Amino acid sequence: MTVQQALREYLVNQPLKGLTPEGFDDDYDLIDAGFMDSLAIINTITYLEKHYETPIEEGDIVPENFMSVNSLCAFVTSKQTEQISS
Repeated sequence: MTVQQALREYLVNQPLKGLTPEGFDDDYDLIDAGFMDSLAIINTITYLEKHYETPIEEGDIVPENFMSVNSLCAFVTSKQTEQISS
């Protein structure tokens, strides 16, 4: 399963106010739509840290990283690359 597929599956299985797989594409703005609020971001951070064994720094918690499936994928990929490089 790709990072993108795993994140879509995770988001669809969260209580995000009726979000369904058919209801959004990978560029859908989850924040503007009200699906990704502060609690959802905290839960997503917990998921990312556990699932990808990647620590998330306070400076990483910006809306741009949690806006869509694609932005989350890019964020996870950059964190994994960062972790490999260090």
